[in-house]
Amino acid sequence: MSDERLDSSQRLNSQGQQGSDALGSTEAGEKVSPLELQLQQRYASSLGQSGGVSLDLSGLALTEFPPLEELAERFPRLRQLNVRRNALQALPDGLARAFPQLVALNVAENALQTLSASSLGALRHLQKLSVARNRLQDLPAAVFAGLEALEELDARGNQIETLTVDEADAQLAGQGLRKLQVLLLTDNRLRSITSEAAALLPSLRVLDLSGNPELQEAPERLRWLHERNLLLHSRAKRRELIARALSVRNAVKQSLAIGSPAPASPKRVK
Repeated sequence: MSDERLDSSQRLNSQGQQGSDALGSTEAGEKVSPLELQLQQRYASSLGQSGGVSLDLSGLALTEFPPLEELAERFPRLRQLNVRRNALQALPDGLARAFPQLVALNVAENALQTLSASSLGALRHLQKLSVARNRLQDLPAAVFAGLEALEELDARGNQIETLTVDEADAQLAGQGLRKLQVLLLTDNRLRSITSEAAALLPSLRVLDLSGNPELQEAPERLRWLHERNLLLHSRAKRRELIARALSVRNAVKQSLAIGSPAPASPKRVK
């Protein structure tokens, strides 16, 4: 074989080896994709760090959920699930069957266009839900019918135009939102919030409606909660700025004290 043909053969073998290495392999020698390899690493990290109670699948560019049956088998005690910063367009049905003990779910920064009762509606222990920065246009009452423990809902940065429920929706929602204390609706397209919708939120304590310039209709109680939140936030921000200023001033004083020459000793008079 000539040197030229030998070099060509070596290059092909090298490229093939690189492609094979990119897939990774299991202990049995089976080739797996880079995504599957990342998932396996996240699974192992979860089991090692939290005993399978908390699972972080954020930032993996997932376009669909990993198989729920597999996840449920691996994480039967899962309580916290983070799938933030992916490319999910929908949530799978049966999340409650797979993770009946789930208390915190973060699906922010995906491409969700709607929420369904079949995926979220039976998560009876869920306390915190973040659907921020998706493409949601509404928050269907049916979704929250079974979320009896929900205390915090973050829906910032969506395309929600109105919060309204009719009598059937109100009956359907039942006790689902009775414990909700924090509702974040910043940077949506809200135009109105009806009194019927507000009536479903008797425990609400924190409400942020900032970034909805076209909002015209909202019950007085909700406006008051929003304004109080802004006031408390501005006070906290002011305290933070004052604390930073004092810290900088003290640091400057210390720096000047360290850099100053020591005072000269008084001369003795003979």
